[in-house]
Amino acid sequence: MNKLNIVGAALVAGALIAGCGKQDAATDEGGNEVVIEVNGLKLTSGGINSDVEKIIAAQGENIPAEQLEFARQNLRNQIAQSFLIENALVAKAKAEGFVITDDDRKAREESFLKNISGMEGAPATFEEFLEKFPLGKDRALKEFENGIIIDKMLRAENDKLDVAGFVAEAQKIIDDIVAGNAASETSAATALAKIQELKLKLAVPGIDVGATFAEIAKESSDCPSSAKGGDLGEFTHGQMVPEFDKVAFELPVGQVSEPVKTKFGYHLILVTSKTPAVEATDDKPAEPEKVRASHILVKTAEVQPVPTLDQVVMFLKKRAERENVQKFIIDTLKASTISVSDEFKELLPPVEEESETPVETPAEK
Repeated sequence: MNKLNIVGAALVAGALIAGCGKQDAATDEGGNEVVIEVNGLKLTSGGINSDVEKIIAAQGENIPAEQLEFARQNLRNQIAQSFLIENALVAKAKAEGFVITDDDRKAREESFLKNISGMEGAPATFEEFLEKFPLGKDRALKEFENGIIIDKMLRAENDKLDVAGFVAEAQKIIDDIVAGNAASETSAATALAKIQELKLKLAVPGIDVGATFAEIAKESSDCPSSAKGGDLGEFTHGQMVPEFDKVAFELPVGQVSEPVKTKFGYHLILVTSKTPAVEATDDKPAEPEKVRASHILVKTAEVQPVPTLDQVVMFLKKRAERENVQKFIIDTLKASTISVSDEFKELLPPVEEESETPVETPAEK
């Protein structure tokens, strides 16, 4: 079970943190190796290993034997990451005066049960969840409440974001899309005029349509197939976009189509051969109908759907909130008193480049 999911999705941003450690951790009073210490709270290697084995035991046969060692290492990293970020943020939240109310607990329990309701074997009640938690009921309740206070603090941080700025930026994005679509419509009109002009060249009496089509394709088509005179080879139903597919299979061999509009632009299609479908026999499988065709393409810019202002504002707000949470977590870690073992140094924020304070290494201690 991933502890980060219990604490809150916002903590996943901590996975992006990488850099050098401040110093190496030592041992606790009982001689156990302390791998992480956050503001005086210690996590030992033995503690991690105990959690890992409890979680693996709870998973039963869900973890294949050949993946056990990978699972153990992955769980070690998750547990260490969760301990580091969770305790740094809880300390920050409590220092800033955030508290948990009964209403907070009730809302969180309801939301939690709703989110897991579709999962196989999901508990029907919050009490059942606590009883099933592989690390024990007390641990589950503590982490659940830590998640509440952390989320309250992170929501408060995101409430400080400038929504008015999102509206202005969103309107500019919409204006750019509208302007781009206007240019696309102009481009489409120009492309249609060009493809109609090419169609006239293929309507001259007495010409070799196939040879002339290939020459025009080499000179004027915007498709890579122009190098082969527009030849697309043989294809079956469904291999081309629907508009192209329909015309190609309905067009007689040797006849040039009227301009065909697809998302790529305007096409002229020349069917060069058709192979009828073949029913299955005792010794041969069925063969679908096939067409061989060439085309000339004049590209157009695609018209983009125009979102509503509310949709763009929501997108910008969510993006800003993710970035804000990530920065807040990193800043909180930097301001915390943290030591780690070599194994988990990558979980700490990077050392500021402008800092001239040397990093203490094991050899220097």
